[in-house]
Parts: sequence; C-alpha cells; structure tokens
Amino acid sequence: MKKTLVVMLALFLAIPAISYAGSATSRWDLTIGGDIKFDMGWADQSGAMSSDLWAGGVPDRDTSSGNSNAANKFGNQIWGAGETSLNFFIKGPDAWGAKTHAFILGDFTGVWGAYAGAPPANYNMFDLLIADIGFDWEHTSLDFGANGSFFGVVPTFSLSNSWNFDGYGGKGAAPVNPQVTVTERFTKEWSAGFGVMSPYNIVDAVVSPAGTSPPAGTGATYNENVMRNPLPAFEGKIAYSSDSCGKVGPWQLLAEVDGFYGQQRQINAALDHKDVDEWFGDFKFLIPIIPEKNGNKTSALYVDGEIFWTQGAGGSGNWLAQAGPPWLTTDYTRADPNDWHAATMWGVVGHGQFYFTDQVSFNAFYLWSQVDASNALRVQNALGGVTGGYQWAVNLMYDVNPAVRFVMEWDYSNDKYAWPVAGYKNYGSQDVWRFSAYYYF
Repeated sequence: MKKTLVVMLALFLAIPAISYAGSATSRWDLTIGGDIKFDMGWADQSGAMSSDLWAGGVPDRDTSSGNSNAANKFGNQIWGAGETSLNFFIKGPDAWGAKTHAFILGDFTGVWGAYAGAPPANYNMFDLLIADIGFDWEHTSLDFGANGSFFGVVPTFSLSNSWNFDGYGGKGAAPVNPQVTVTERFTKEWSAGFGVMSPYNIVDAVVSPAGTSPPAGTGATYNENVMRNPLPAFEGKIAYSSDSCGKVGPWQLLAEVDGFYGQQRQINAALDHKDVDEWFGDFKFLIPIIPEKNGNKTSALYVDGEIFWTQGAGGSGNWLAQAGPPWLTTDYTRADPNDWHAATMWGVVGHGQFYFTDQVSFNAFYLWSQVDASNALRVQNALGGVTGGYQWAVNLMYDVNPAVRFVMEWDYSNDKYAWPVAGYKNYGSQDVWRFSAYYYF
C-alpha cells in the first residue's frame, strides 16, 4: 500500500528513529521510537532573541562604533538536551474499509513563546507536537489532529542540527496545526490535498485563555482576536513525486504547489471589527542530482528549495520567525486609524546535501526573506520590527551506526531592522558554532 501522509511525516521527522525503533504491544500494534539529542556550542551574541539553544534565530541589533553592550560584546555558551523527542506509531483495526493508524510526536523543548522572538517556556518539559488519527484507503487518506501542514519547506533539515533554520525549526514539520485533511493519490506520481485548519500555529505560539493579558508586544487583544473569526483557515496542495531520477535516502524527485488562506478578526475599543486576510503560497522542489546506488549513498547529491509569498505571516502565530514581532497592526497612514492591514513577505530557501561516504555527509542551507511594510508600520515597530534578512548554515554529519549521529555546524544570521536607533546599526548579525550528538531508538 502506498505511503500515507502520516507515514511520510514519520519518515521526515523521525528517520532513522522509526526505522530502527523497537516494538511494544499494547491493545493494538504499537511502535515506540525517538531520539536523545545533546547540544553544546557558542554564539558570538548573547541577546534575548539569539543566545539560547535555538540560537540561529533573529539576532539583536549590532552596536555602532563607540557604543557597546553586554549582549554584543560578550558571547553565550549553549548547553542542553531538551530537543530529545519521543514518537509512537499505532496500527489499529480496519474501519469503513480503511486501515487505521495514529501517530504521536513530542519533544522536551517546552511550549515556545506566544509571539515571535519570545523564548520557550518550561524548557526540558514534554510538549506535544503531532497527534494524528488516520484512515487510509487504497488511493485516499483522511487525517484528524495536530499535524504538519501541506505548506512549508521540504523538511530535509530534520535531524541535521539546523534546529531553528528559518523558524521552520525541529519542532515538527512546521507549521503544525490542529486540522482535518484529505489526500487523494491519483497515480503513483500525482496527488492533491485539501484541509481545514486552525488559523493559528500552535508550535511557535499559544493562544492565551480568554480574559488574560497576552505577553508584552503582541497588542491588548491580539491572541484572542486570531480565533474570533467564525471560519477556519483552508489549505491545499498539488504534488508530483517520482523515483524516475532515483533516490537519496528517503528523498526523491518532488515538485509541489501549496498554501493556505484564512482571516483574523481585528476588534477596536468601540467593538468595530475587520476581518484581515492571511495567506501563504509556495512552490517547493527536490531534485536528486546524483542518486544513491544499490542503497549506498557514497557520492550521492540532492538539492531542494522553496519560493514563498505570504501576507500576515508574523501575525499568524509566527508562521515564519523572520517576520519578527507581529506585522499585523493598525496602519495610521490611513484615514481610519482602525483600518487594519497586514504586511506581505516573500523569500527563498535552499538546501543541498552531499554524501562523501554512506556515513559522512555535508549540508548547506540558505534563506533570504523580505517584509514589505508601510512606513507607518515601520515607525510603530521601530525597536523590534524586522524587515528582512538572510541566514545560512553549513554542517558535517557523521553516522557512526544506525543509532548514533554526530553533527558539527556553523551558521550565520543577518537581519535588517525597521528603523534607525541611536547607538545601534540598522541590522543585527551573529555567528553560532554548535556540536550535537544523537542517539536514535
């Protein structure tokens, strides 16, 4: 039977965790997998946004000549094991002529902040990422639960140490949303999908309970407003995937167009409201340049990437970390100060992996993105607003055996801020060096 969406997610997120996991039996057939991950390293900047284990995100502003502060003068050590994860795959009895299954995935990084740039709370506490219930027919799959969405990059960065690359980070096939999806496989190569989902990304942000105050910087009713529109968001995809060019590990030729559309209801003090559009569209691809031979990846090479365009990304539960603080706010250049508008953003992502041997490989990643915001919006978000930037990373991976992996990485981030500030440059940059050790079970 053809691979289902959830099985593909399991491969993306847990290879080789599931491949080499042991089995345990409960009421139904249960397979337990996961990985232990240890991190250590050094960041040359120690600001609030950039100095912790997910270093590689948005750096603080660089200081001008003659000005200095502790965050820019002194670096920061990186230590931890919270990116350790657990997954459970369950195969149950048939229903309606379909095979049924469930998939659960979580890690110990805790719940991430409630707005872009906030640090995760409760580090080392288990946090549920994916909880999926699936029904699989010969050509159709139906899934319910919190799951990786159709849109976003090909998750080839998974388990490669580029944990917060582009904000798509290792917490699942981000963005992860509560959703209901249907995937139809027309042929071996062609498939399409449609789904309804929460308008809010549950991984990088949490909705505060009604009546509570959101964190500073998000707006007085920001977290509640994103859920007040009566309609869910809608997502879809059309994909072509083939092994005609061979494979490199689990990766084969892919071309996909996908995205989503939804609305957020913004409310002013007089209880007037406007439903503001949020959307995301992208084209992603993967090409095996030099496929593996007879299961041996020596000298194999593949490249993958994405071109995306979005509106309201930073105000949609941090769909993309590069958007900075919420870019969904009142535009005071309008005649009506309560006329809400969302900024747009676009960018490109690229990645390549080359295998020197079947066990030793080299990865290179690149991101560039740009936020198109009005001048008034830039003034309003002068201190923290990011209008664009780029990031790249290189690493060397060594798989000692199917259970043990070591990774050495260097990444560099550079982000442009919305407005000049005395004593500081109009951008922030940082270098990060990291070492990670994985043990898959």
